[in-house]
Amino acid sequence: MPPKQISGPISIDNRSEISEGANLDKHTPGRSLFQRRQMIGSAQRRTGPQSNQMLSPGRETQHETQAFIFGTDISESTIESKFEVFLKEYKVDGQLFYMHQLHQLMETDQFILNIDGRHLFDFNQKLYKQLIGYPPEVIPIFDAVAQRVYLEMMLNNLANEQQREEARENSQSLIVGIINLLATQQVRELNPKDINRLVAVQGIVIRCSELYPEMKMAAFKCCKCGHQVITPIERGKVEEPNYCHMCKDKNSYEIIHNLCQFTDKQYIKLQEQPENIPEGYTPQTVSLMPYDDNVDVVKPGDRITVIGVYRANALRQMKNRRTLKSVYNTFVDVISYQKDDKIDQNKQTVMTEEYKTQLRILSTDPNIYDRLVQSLAPSIWGMDDVKKGVLCQLFGGTNKEFSQAGKGRFRADINILLVGDPSTSKSQILKCVNSLSNRGLYTSGKGSSAVGLTVFVGRDPETGEIVLESGALVLSDMGICCIDEFDKMDENAKTILHEAMEQQTISVAKAGIVSQLNARTAILAAANPIKSRYDTKQSVVQNINMPPTILSRFDLIYLVLEEQNSRKDELLAYHILNLYSKQNNKTQYQDMIVEEGNPFLLDRETLFNYIQYARDNIYPKLSEEAQLQLIDAYTTMRRGAGNKNIVSATPRQLESLIRLSEALAKMQYSEIVTRDHVVVANNLIEEAMKKAAMDPITGLIDMDVLTTGRSYQSRENVQKFLDIIPKIVSANPQDFRQSGMRFYDFADRLIQQLHGEIDEDQKKEKLKLYQKEIAEALYMLEENQIVVLQGDRNLPRIRAGSKA
Repeated sequence: MPPKQISGPISIDNRSEISEGANLDKHTPGRSLFQRRQMIGSAQRRTGPQSNQMLSPGRETQHETQAFIFGTDISESTIESKFEVFLKEYKVDGQLFYMHQLHQLMETDQFILNIDGRHLFDFNQKLYKQLIGYPPEVIPIFDAVAQRVYLEMMLNNLANEQQREEARENSQSLIVGIINLLATQQVRELNPKDINRLVAVQGIVIRCSELYPEMKMAAFKCCKCGHQVITPIERGKVEEPNYCHMCKDKNSYEIIHNLCQFTDKQYIKLQEQPENIPEGYTPQTVSLMPYDDNVDVVKPGDRITVIGVYRANALRQMKNRRTLKSVYNTFVDVISYQKDDKIDQNKQTVMTEEYKTQLRILSTDPNIYDRLVQSLAPSIWGMDDVKKGVLCQLFGGTNKEFSQAGKGRFRADINILLVGDPSTSKSQILKCVNSLSNRGLYTSGKGSSAVGLTVFVGRDPETGEIVLESGALVLSDMGICCIDEFDKMDENAKTILHEAMEQQTISVAKAGIVSQLNARTAILAAANPIKSRYDTKQSVVQNINMPPTILSRFDLIYLVLEEQNSRKDELLAYHILNLYSKQNNKTQYQDMIVEEGNPFLLDRETLFNYIQYARDNIYPKLSEEAQLQLIDAYTTMRRGAGNKNIVSATPRQLESLIRLSEALAKMQYSEIVTRDHVVVANNLIEEAMKKAAMDPITGLIDMDVLTTGRSYQSRENVQKFLDIIPKIVSANPQDFRQSGMRFYDFADRLIQQLHGEIDEDQKKEKLKLYQKEIAEALYMLEENQIVVLQGDRNLPRIRAGSKA
């Protein structure tokens, strides 16, 4: 929310920065925190009340012993002494924490010392409050103290004079970072009272700009005598020297770009997290401005807590005039980032080495597979087969690159589709998976357009440049994108998914921008049948409004059907009552529901950490016995139909087998994929494809149902009808003259000729099975003028054609 007034004490420098009209048409602060740190840290500092150096502008003396920064209660000498004691004496678990951190920085040649805000609050609450209230003044003091302590430590450990000189230069690069403030805010909670204060804001990164060079020191050279002058940047403006002290010439200086010093700058757009948006409101955003080491640290889709100084910047009404707008633009001058997870911050366990050891011990449990399945969405009763497949998706396979084979990268993510009747917990599973995925988004097919899923081209409001804004699939890179109501997506969005689901890239050629973006995301989708209730007599393609080319890209397709079973209905009712019951005594349900009260269930936080550790650290490879088992499983699938014309498996099923086997190995933290993993993966595919790819006519698995939308037997039936129908018409020409024959009467005669005399129930069953094939054959014969169709196109009357 843009501020209308500034509350709280502000130094003279800050006021001049806000009111200065130079270069105010962009998000460029008059003097960023980075520039203040450079200027103050590089100058010779006053280290005590006995210093005879001249006070800097904006300071006044008090009692002739202490200097306070104007408009604040900050005494520079007091801050220095307290912070030095903090660095040298603060202990964690009996160890000098920050002295140990400085020692590690010295060994690794890193130059950012992260100060934990909670540690500082425990040490001195007033010092913490001064840091929060006046960060532009306090943080440069922290930098100077940390550099001095760091230099003392290095000089004590070095004897060589050359190394000492290098240490003096390196110490000037050390800066202080702030992490873990006591209070964090949402984007919509930022108010004018937070201007020039240190804030911690949570959100999701939705856009990162390219890097921009910003000048911090300008170099000028006299054209007449060659004298060089270095000038610092003041309030975003370069003051060119107008008089040469060497040759006494005026306006003789020119800028030398090769000798100027620049720093990297970036614009980042942060949006508030979806779960924190109040009902009925749209998400709000705030701009971030990182410098130097903070650029290119985060990417779109990251959940972060950014710590920085909340600033207000005036904007010009016109670029060529100094008149300013009354409404200021706000942004956060970044100090540090912290990557966040979707687990509640207050309950999040720190991934220490001890905790990682506990997770590895947990992976050795022989029942870990069953425990993980039961711990996934325990509020959803049953559906174990679906949970096993979804669990494999959460762990994922191993990324593979075969550049020598002509293909760069093979997909390691597992795509799953849930199809079935309403009220079967499909959306609840999507919500659970979305909460367990560290990166990923939840969206609905009806509310998602093609550009909303991929990228759209817009104009940056700050720079005016044409930029690409990331969509759901790009923001879910290296995560899981959950799409509900998958069947209700528009045609353009369905077309976009072809490339994203297999090549895992999104190609863009818009507004002069030709680019290829990564969309390395697994897709978990849920779809409803066209007629709400799934018809088992028809294929998956006929039940849902999706092209077969997209369905073939799913590794697992589960049919979630509502079956009438009195025993299961009773158990489900008891399970739901148990969820709604507020009684502490649950023994009345434990006899009927096995999983209730199960001590082997993992809590949500442990399950989340277990999955993330496996994704980040476990990369299993196929063993020789696993390869032989994969070959055997694939060849068995290929000959499973018993008919050489029926395709019961394709190479995509083999790749799915490999991915599922690797995911099962990750569940046990195993670096090797064994034969047992392949056997379980084969059972998962057979269980999923047994219903999804089954031909409703023959009852056999036929992959043509998913790849082409119709089975081999269906094509054979159409060809058979094309041969029989002309014979029926020519044998009884009087029945097909004048008004013709009704469709159902014609179908009865056709079925009777195929199957002979059968009872009415069987005849109705055959009619329902063959109706679409009969209609398709009639349309083809109409084009050849064998028959003429009149009336309803679905149930026409059949007359003899001119060539009958």
